[in-house]
Amino acid sequence: MSFAVVRMQKMKSHDLKGIQFHNQRERDSKTNPDIDKKKTDENYDLVHERKINYNEHVKEIVESQKTGTRKTRKDAVLVNELLVTSDRTFFDKLNPDETKKFFRESLEIFEEKYGKQNIAYATVHMDEKTPHMHVGVVPMREGRLQGKNVFNRQELLWLQDKFPQKMNEKGFELERGQSGSERVHLSTADFKMKTQKEELEQDIGLLEKEISSKKSELSALNEKIPDEVIVPTKKQFKKVEFESQEKNIFGRPKKETKKEPTGNLIVTEQDFKKLVNTARNNKQLKGSIEKLLNTDLYQQNKHLKAENVELEKMNHSN
Repeated sequence: MSFAVVRMQKMKSHDLKGIQFHNQRERDSKTNPDIDKKKTDENYDLVHERKINYNEHVKEIVESQKTGTRKTRKDAVLVNELLVTSDRTFFDKLNPDETKKFFRESLEIFEEKYGKQNIAYATVHMDEKTPHMHVGVVPMREGRLQGKNVFNRQELLWLQDKFPQKMNEKGFELERGQSGSERVHLSTADFKMKTQKEELEQDIGLLEKEISSKKSELSALNEKIPDEVIVPTKKQFKKVEFESQEKNIFGRPKKETKKEPTGNLIVTEQDFKKLVNTARNNKQLKGSIEKLLNTDLYQQNKHLKAENVELEKMNHSN
């Protein structure tokens, strides 16, 4: 049975323009080669019939319900975007009408949960490998923005537990996806990269067979491959705060930080080019490298460090 997937990402004012460009396909993507432009006309929004200005529309939603006179903070979370999807096997069993029903029924759950008036957009992408929907929820409650209260940890777990249950009640056979801290805080970019890796391994076994990427999308670049080519990598770390046994002048445990591995391995652009150059004249490697260069796995490797910082912020804020 397929898994139900819901991922949440926080959006502030400066994030909305970029999300607008991506969701409404207003600019060509340089980091997502999986977008099939021939199918872009099949995309649709379940809330709007035409393209909108995200910042203006979200501001209208906020101002129409706002009860206080205080200005909205510049760093306030204006939208909590939910990414809704399943695996490709699930969608392969659905015809276009059933797929649209799946997303429409999903949207109705969120409209009931967060208020129909707070749904800024619900864009369905049919031009990528797996159909998925981006739902923008403005976290308004009791006349003000309350992102931390609307989407707290308990709410994120509700999405993992109850959403699959409600979709099953509507006739869609879906299991609960992975939960808890293991995946609940993945950003949209992280999730798409993980999904891309899983699909590549499932469909053609590209990285598993040629470069052995079972542990992470780039871990196998440390392995020996034909012609004794070795590409050095380094582990990516994140800072984790903990209470030490020492106490401060107030008698409370001191706060300290330590570095822990994230599980990602980083390969430099220069070292990766060495591998590519070696592969030019090697028939065994050439096909694999060319395919790898055309995936999000390679393109988004450059941004892993930046995304890890955002992930840390998200964890602290919850």
